Amino acid sequence: MLVKGICVRTGSTAMVPLQEKLSVYKALLTGTTSLAQGNTPHEVLKAACDALVASSGRICLAWMYLGNPASETIRPSYSAGRASEYALNVELGLSPEAMKCPSRRALAINEPVFIKVTSDPSFAIWRECALRYGFQEGLALPIGDPDYPLRALVVVFADTKNYFDLVGLEPFLAFAQLATVALNQARMKIALEATASTDPLTSLLNRRALQDIINREYAYAKRTSKPFSMILFDLDRFKMINDNYGHDIGDTILLGISGVAKNTLRTTDWLSRWGGEEFLAILPDTDETGALKIAERLRQRIEVFSFQLNNQKINTSASIGIASYPRDGDTPDFLMKAADAALFEAKKSGRNCVVEAKNKREIYSIAAKLSAAIANDRLVPACQAIVDLKTGSQVAEEVLARLIDESGNIIPAVDFISAAMELQLTHLVDYQIIKQTMNRCSANITAGGQRLVHFVNISADLLFHQSIIQDLFAEAQVACLACGADLGPTKPLVLEITERQLLGDINAVKAKLAPFIDFGMRLAIDDFGSGYSSFQYLADLPVSFLKIEGSLIKQVKDKRVRQIVKRISDIAKDLQLISIAEYVEDAETADILRDLEIDWGQGYLFGRPVLTEQHYQR
Repeated sequence: MLVKGICVRTGSTAMVPLQEKLSVYKALLTGTTSLAQGNTPHEVLKAACDALVASSGRICLAWMYLGNPASETIRPSYSAGRASEYALNVELGLSPEAMKCPSRRALAINEPVFIKVTSDPSFAIWRECALRYGFQEGLALPIGDPDYPLRALVVVFADTKNYFDLVGLEPFLAFAQLATVALNQARMKIALEATASTDPLTSLLNRRALQDIINREYAYAKRTSKPFSMILFDLDRFKMINDNYGHDIGDTILLGISGVAKNTLRTTDWLSRWGGEEFLAILPDTDETGALKIAERLRQRIEVFSFQLNNQKINTSASIGIASYPRDGDTPDFLMKAADAALFEAKKSGRNCVVEAKNKREIYSIAAKLSAAIANDRLVPACQAIVDLKTGSQVAEEVLARLIDESGNIIPAVDFISAAMELQLTHLVDYQIIKQTMNRCSANITAGGQRLVHFVNISADLLFHQSIIQDLFAEAQVACLACGADLGPTKPLVLEITERQLLGDINAVKAKLAPFIDFGMRLAIDDFGSGYSSFQYLADLPVSFLKIEGSLIKQVKDKRVRQIVKRISDIAKDLQLISIAEYVEDAETADILRDLEIDWGQGYLFGRPVLTEQHYQR
């Protein structure tokens, strides 16, 4: 007989028992019941796969796909049955050969297609593997309206010849019709949700939507041991375009660049506007070599793109960073940080270039150790004494970060802070050390110990994480209440920031630090005199301490350097700031600094950084 254009043979040699048919009907009824309960299409199809496999010992695999087959490679998103491992190797791309396969053909004609494992020439490339799992025949069942991009596919394999002839197609067709109704309903919901997942200017995926895709591609790559890559690119000097020509022209250029990127990437790739003038592309099944070729082609095409404004041609270029799984990171978060670090290198190298993350493996290894240390409370403070140079008594301490590795080795900050900076993890280091310092300060005061000033370093990275700043501010309030002492308006914590981190918008830095400063914490400028000195910082920020660059202190026995340090000392006194010399390593240096009227000193002469007692006992 003929069912929707498919010839079903009724004269087979061995009839399937009635119980087999009833079991299959019951299995598909489970799926339709799930439809009636308003479950998502994915849940419905998953339930159908599970039920089909459970219904018959002859069905050895049922797998499903849900997506837009016109623009992406079809891969099973779920599989059930004793031969589920076969589904890991299923990949139906957009090549001419793949488009002729039974599953693609079923979607194209929107009708079920039998899969004759031993004889169908379009199934040849999968035949050997299928026979190894005992497949004799299969059925590709398309689901969904062909006029809309959201389609589904359920593929069932049996270990018995003529199985689908004998069971009959009626239950499968009924299920497909009901599932199509559910998909159409889901399509309307997806259309409403699309506005929340796309960028309003470029219509590309937004950050949130692409993050879901990253997680999905990572899960697939990890399961199948296949690579995938990220291309992160940023338009060079885009702020100048906005400033010189206005945001309307800037938006037009962003729209043009998004079109260039879409036309350069493959149909199987994903592209999003990651933020501002930054774009991120995900390249499935692509290793570092393939990603580099695509990225370089993208760079060249962006370079030749231009926008004509009256008689002026506006050109742009892009800096591009690449990271590939598994070479450059074993989690989505590390991959993203690797791509970001590579992009930073591309900008630092002169822009308009492509940089791979391949030379960062040591950095990622250190970063992984750092993340593990943070998670297991093995990122701890070490304290170095700061003394009054006139009296020789300790007046303060600087709290420095130390990492205790899994073997109990103590790793100084100099060996991991560069990696943390490259991968933008320094805010996590700051948070852990500042929090522990506040607890240490509170416990010391509660126990009646000496009241010291505690210097803690903060990074520019921390200033970009306002939620962490708010958490630290809340921790500070709790710590001050816990010590039970009236500390007055000036608190014993000093936030130490380097001049290099202050380059940029001083007012923005001041606004972000305002909660701490208003609370009574003070501010120290570290490495003063290191090459970026600007008196404007001293005018704009409520600085209380100047820490003089260590390289100057090491050379202070030189007459010329002494004159420089003397001028810094005079400036500090005129502004009523406390001057602090770092790297004081011998008594002669301390005497010279005392003569130059430097207030406090810090260095090996007065003590090396030491872990607190409880961390020695780990």
